[in-house]
Amino acid sequence: MSVHLVKLAVGIETIDHLRERQKQRIADRKAAGDGPVLRILTRNTPRRGDELLADDGSLYWVIKGRILVRQKIIAIEPATASDGTPRCAIHLDRKLTRVQSKRSRPFQGWRYLELENAPLDLPSGAEAEREPPPEMAAELRELGLI
Repeated sequence: MSVHLVKLAVGIETIDHLRERQKQRIADRKAAGDGPVLRILTRNTPRRGDELLADDGSLYWVIKGRILVRQKIIAIEPATASDGTPRCAIHLDRKLTRVQSKRSRPFQGWRYLELENAPLDLPSGAEAEREPPPEMAAELRELGLI
């Protein structure tokens, strides 16, 4: 059974804002002499890490109370915070894949997201241009219109 992670994108307003913030983090890591790796540090290591990596697990981002986008998880490894505290580094693919908007309640840290509860990817390319903006699509979906 496939499993994913879901995490709040605290302080992020839009998908483009998340993209820009991640680009800046990669640039900051390069400037500090680290590799151009996109990663998040968490306090807890996923116990189902092997399952996440074996089954193409993704990290789904909650932006303004809705799951809107995902990124493939490419590695999970032990890490150390700047203050010496042990952490877990979750390495992410740089590609952001838009998904069908799904409401999410607030929570701390990350949570597992089972495959059957994960929102479907939105179409890309020319088909995506016909899609309404995520906020409008979410409202239409809640009203049962799409």
